[in-house]
Amino acid sequence: METTQIELFGLTVTEPFTWLTNWTVAAFSYYFGHMLFHSKTGDKQAKYWSIFFVFMGIASTTGGTAHGFVNYVGSNFHYAAWIFTGIAVFAAQMASLEVVTDARVYAPLKWFVIIELLVMTAAVVFFQSFEAVRINSALALVGIALPIQIYGYKFLGMRRNGIIALGIISNVAPALIHAGRFSYNKWFNFNDLSHIVMIGCFYIIYLGAKKIAIKNPVGQKGAVV
Repeated sequence: METTQIELFGLTVTEPFTWLTNWTVAAFSYYFGHMLFHSKTGDKQAKYWSIFFVFMGIASTTGGTAHGFVNYVGSNFHYAAWIFTGIAVFAAQMASLEVVTDARVYAPLKWFVIIELLVMTAAVVFFQSFEAVRINSALALVGIALPIQIYGYKFLGMRRNGIIALGIISNVAPALIHAGRFSYNKWFNFNDLSHIVMIGCFYIIYLGAKKIAIKNPVGQKGAVV
């Protein structure tokens, strides 16, 4: 697809809508992270989700800068954004692990997600592999975070975990838009559309993360992991 560009205040801005939508995602992410971190009722899981949003904000800010001002910052900004994304999904995994109360399960999972982050970071640094970022995100969110959140909802009766699970599942939509390269035109392409949809997905996760962790009576039949 042809790279679009405009002139703004004497600067050549490439992919202007991708730059703007990335920074819009960043603004919402910073807001969600700020609200969760400073919530008076927030627990450790909420704090980890706040870290998730903050690093997604940093990743989106950096990625948007790379798309819009690549002529000035170079491609290294893309690689930095990928690493920040990896840190964000690591925080999402750590938030999910707060649902796990059995040390025999928690400890190996914690080491697994740490190693997973290190492997992805190495792949980006040494091979500039975006495929490693895709695989890491899918494994982290769908393979680790989602099953734990579903468990928390179905067996522990935690409504917050059900909402977060829905938010994680909804992120399939922007992923499909990006993978299918669905675009309105060369100016508003699959990157931009996926960013707009992603904001809604993040909002669902935020709604779940900010809820107080209280069991529903109907959910108290399950055993704690």
